[in-house]
This record gives sequence, C-alpha cells and structure tokens, in this order.
Amino acid sequence: MQLMNHGVFSHLLADSGGDGRAWELGTLAVYLGGLLWIGLRSAREIRTADDYTVAGRQMPWIVVLATTAATMVGGGASIGMVGKCYAIGIAAAVITCAWHLQLIFTGVFLAPRLRGLGLVTVAQYVDRHYGELARRLAIASGALFLVGALVAQMAAMGTVTEAILGIESHWAVILGGAIVVLYATVGGIRAVVKTDVLQFVVLVGGIGGAAAWLVWKNGGWGELAARSEVGLSSFDVVGEWNWVRVVTVFGAFLLGETLVPPYAVRCFIAKDETDARRGVAGGGIFLLLFLPVATFSLGMSARVEPAVQQAVAAKYDEIRRDMESGREPGQEWTRADDLSAREGAAEVAFPQLMRSTFPPWLSGVMIAAVIAAVMSSADSCLSCLATSVMEDIYRVHIDPLASDGRLLQVARWTTVGAGVLSAVCALVWSNIADILEFVYDFWAPSMVIPFLVGAFGYRPERTVPVVASMVTGPAAAAAWRFGFNSPGGVSPAIVGFGIAVLTFAVLLPICQSPPVGRLVKPANDDGGVP
Repeated sequence: MQLMNHGVFSHLLADSGGDGRAWELGTLAVYLGGLLWIGLRSAREIRTADDYTVAGRQMPWIVVLATTAATMVGGGASIGMVGKCYAIGIAAAVITCAWHLQLIFTGVFLAPRLRGLGLVTVAQYVDRHYGELARRLAIASGALFLVGALVAQMAAMGTVTEAILGIESHWAVILGGAIVVLYATVGGIRAVVKTDVLQFVVLVGGIGGAAAWLVWKNGGWGELAARSEVGLSSFDVVGEWNWVRVVTVFGAFLLGETLVPPYAVRCFIAKDETDARRGVAGGGIFLLLFLPVATFSLGMSARVEPAVQQAVAAKYDEIRRDMESGREPGQEWTRADDLSAREGAAEVAFPQLMRSTFPPWLSGVMIAAVIAAVMSSADSCLSCLATSVMEDIYRVHIDPLASDGRLLQVARWTTVGAGVLSAVCALVWSNIADILEFVYDFWAPSMVIPFLVGAFGYRPERTVPVVASMVTGPAAAAAWRFGFNSPGGVSPAIVGFGIAVLTFAVLLPICQSPPVGRLVKPANDDGGVP
C-alpha cells in the first residue's frame, strides 16, 4: 500500500519535527498492533454462534461497564462535541448528558429484563412481543441506524487522521477500516469487548489527562474563564442556541440512542441480570460524571490557542465561501447561516489542538485515544450488523436448521461486506454530525415505544397500536425533515416520536382484543407478560 512507502513516512516525520512525529506514529502503531493481536487471540475462543454474537453470556459487570462506555464515546461524542463546545459553549456539554442519562435508565430498568429473556438481537425482542411485521420493521430500523453510525465512524477515522497526521483521509478510512473489520471478523463480539476494554483505558487516560493538562497549563478554570476568548457567556446554556433548540436536541439525543443494538447487546452478554444492570447503568454514571466536563474543558482550552483560532477561522472562511456560492444573488447572510458556518468550522478545533498544542508524548496518547473512540463504536456496529443478518434474516428466512459453522460463515462474510460498504460510503459522505443526526431522526420514532410498552405495559391487545406507531413515527420524521426542512429548529426525531405517541394513544382504547393474523401474532403468544 502507498501508506507504507518510504516517501510518505519521510514526509510525516519531517512535518512538525521528526522526533515528535515519530513518537506519534510509534504510539499509534503500537496501539493498532495491540488491537489486532487481541482480535486474533479472541478467534481461538469462538466455537459456537453464541460465542461469536453474545460472548457466551459470561461478561462480568466491570467489563460490561467498560465496553458500554467505550461504545458510547465515538467520533461524535469526542471530536464532534469538543468542536460543539468550542462553537456554542456549555450548551454542547449539557445536551450530551442526555446520552448518559438514557444509559442509566436502560441499565436500571431495562437491562435486567433483556438479559433475563436470553435473546440475541433487538428484532427478537420485538417479535416476541408484537409479531412478524414489527420484527421486520425493527430489522429495517436497526440496519438504518447501524449502517449510518458505522459510516459516521469510518468518516471520523479519515477526518481526524488527516487533520492530525496529514495522511489523506481516504487512506486513513481504508487502513483503519481494514483493522476494525479484521479483528471484528475473526473474533466477533469477544474481540470487540476485549478491544473495548483497552480502548476504554486509553480513552479515559487520553481525554481526561489532556483536559486536566490543558486547564492546568492555562492557570486553572478561574484564569481560563477570565480570558476574553472564553468569558462568562460560554457558561450560558442559551448563549448561542435558544431554549427550543437546546430542549429538542437534548430530547433527540435522549431518545435517539435508547436501546440501539450496540447497547442492547451489552445487556445480552452480561453473566446475569445483576451484572447487566450494574454494567450498563455504571457506564452511564461514569460518562455523566466524566465526559461533559472533559469535552467542555478541551473546547474552552482550544479557544485560547492561537493555532486553533487560525485553523478554525480558515475553515470558517472556506465554509462561508461554499455556502455563499450556492446562494441566490442578493440573498442576505443571516445569523443562522453564521452560526452554522461557525459550528462546521469548529470541527477542526480538536484535531488542531492535538496537532499544535500537546507535547509529543501526550499527542501520541491523544491520537490513540481519538482513534479508540472511533474504533470502539465502529466495531460494535459491525458486530451487531453481522448478528442481525445471521439471526434475523439467515436463520429465520433462509436456513432455520443451519449449523453453527454455517452461521459463523454468514456472520463473518457479513462483517466483511458491511465494513467494505461503509468505508466506500464514508469516502462519499464525510460530515459526521449530519450522518448521526440523520440516523437519530428515525430510530426513536420507530423503536422507543415498542421497548417501553414491552417492558412496562405489555398486553397482547396493545400490539396493533405499537406496530402502527412504528410506521407513523418514522413517516412523520421523514416528512418533517425532507418535506418541511425542520422548521423552527425542532428535531425530526421529536416530531416523529410525538406522532408515534399520538398514534399509540389514539388506537389504544380502540384495540381491546388480541390481534389475529400471522403478521401481528406475537412469538410469545401465551397471553402473559413476556
């Protein structure tokens, strides 16, 4: 590969000082080599389909905590949110709390129930409660979320590697994607969980250590807040965004990742119900206390660095030129346009901060930490896609009597295919925030009500209201997003979820008897609460 030729490495070592660049590349090479070694060793433990998909259901709570937290902190929660804090201040840190609160809710109330059912996929949970039509809708919703999230993480690999190391983004996507696909293919969820534990340690040490060092370097929070680039306005939740946008985005984040497949799988792999509760809820509690503070500290520290200011300003000018070139003659540049351009430009803040501010030893650790954030989410999406294809499609519709060996082949080829497809898509669509926002818009309207009703208020006669909500919710989100262009800054996820709730509420008093018909007959058709 061209990445490995002498000319490329000579250029990289010449940029920003040979010793510093050698340290950065050496740290990254050791880290990626460690991931591959863990993945290849994990392949020895794969004997059955359950080993590949749910790690034999043997994981203690501390491992579940680490893998849950590592999965949560992807490219959007690290690179993206440091940039958002740079652009809009503390509001960005506040809205991310929604992610962690939903993990705590899931861990306390839902994880033990899911673990007790002995399931493998989200679609199986939906089928058990609401029947075949709901199962198919769940498969489609899960595929849309997983593919979109996977593309976003692949794009993040390219963005951060190009910004920090100067490697062209398409080579970074290909190389990083190949490593993730390799260890996820051979080792399944066992490899994913083991690498997640390493990634969790690197993430916490790298991001936490960098945030603390930067605050110390700038004289502590008192002196940092007194700087004109930061100021007290940065601590105003509605300084840049109005309350409507803050609340609706918070709601979209809260609902948008509720029981998405990677988190559901963390419930399935725990040793028992207690370990599932402690692990998932513990991951949420840890992140709630750690990540908003760390990302806000990094974002505010970036504001006072001249090199970061210059990079963001240059990116802003580039974005503004692109936006104005597509406008009608005489169309005014609005405050909303300016905020959009500033938020887009701020995405380069974190990579530039690492490139120009950190000493070589910390820069190398931070590069590994950011790559860890991206890979820990990407490998989980790959594993869940492979499991869904194997369990929900191949075993159900193609070969119900397939042997474990055949199922493992299907899962591994799916992992390879999904990895290649997502890498290609990441070369075309590279805006991480836009991709994630898109997938959030459709998960919550289709899947939150089925989970909540199934866990807290299930009755067979509620099947039709739930299934109807799974159709009307995403349809309303699509209409709001594509037809009306999200007026007033209200998230399509909130609108879609509201319509789903309304559909369920309207049909609930009408449907007073269990449904009949194959498509709406629950797999658990014993009349009891699953």
